[in-house]
Amino acid sequence: MLRSICLGLLTPGLTHAFAQANWPEIPLPEHARSYHIGQQMDLDGLPMRLTGFATRSTPRQTGDWFVRTLGQPLMDDQRDGQRILGRAQGEHYLTIRLEPAPGGGTRGLMAVTHLRAALRGQARSQDERARWQRLLPAGTEIASLLNTQDGGWLSTHLVATNRHGEALNAQRLTAALQEQGYALERRFDAATDTKGHAFGSETGAITVLMRGPGKEATAVISRNALGLTSIVLVTSVAVETTP
Repeated sequence: MLRSICLGLLTPGLTHAFAQANWPEIPLPEHARSYHIGQQMDLDGLPMRLTGFATRSTPRQTGDWFVRTLGQPLMDDQRDGQRILGRAQGEHYLTIRLEPAPGGGTRGLMAVTHLRAALRGQARSQDERARWQRLLPAGTEIASLLNTQDGGWLSTHLVATNRHGEALNAQRLTAALQEQGYALERRFDAATDTKGHAFGSETGAITVLMRGPGKEATAVISRNALGLTSIVLVTSVAVETTP
């Protein structure tokens, strides 16, 4: 899974919100196979947990099982070939999406969203977006910001765009991460792979790998189909977990 960026900024708000959430457990049909997509996630300030699962029964049979198990009131909708169930449960909202699996049976995705924490999370997400806009070249737009907590790691996946060259973006991003305790480990320039750690090229994708004590970062900077420069940053920070 993705891991986090800026431990000093993100950890207090993110871990506190998740610790206070008291996440409800949603039962699964017998013989269902489940897998965690992320223990804790924060998508643009919306705290949630995602679990994928598969059953041998049809989407209708699986959905009917959830209807009987979860009780009423329950939203039950059909959309784009999927059956979608949803209901409020205290401070949380439960959403279950069901669709036919390629080999038969049902493929499902279960999301638990913490609504009360979302109010605090959205303000925190706006602050983090504004912070990255200040660190990156002028005119940068943050397309998405996803924070997750999985085991002993905090993770962030950041996507941003602007009209500046790849080299300038790589230089500014590297400087910002160095201020956060990362050190440049390797840089690959698709246009000039002979310059090692120098940002000398104005065109061509650039990949930057950086590490620090208990953390790592990978950034890919390239032109997209619209002529904008796209910055995709994934950073990871190890955190202590409570036994």
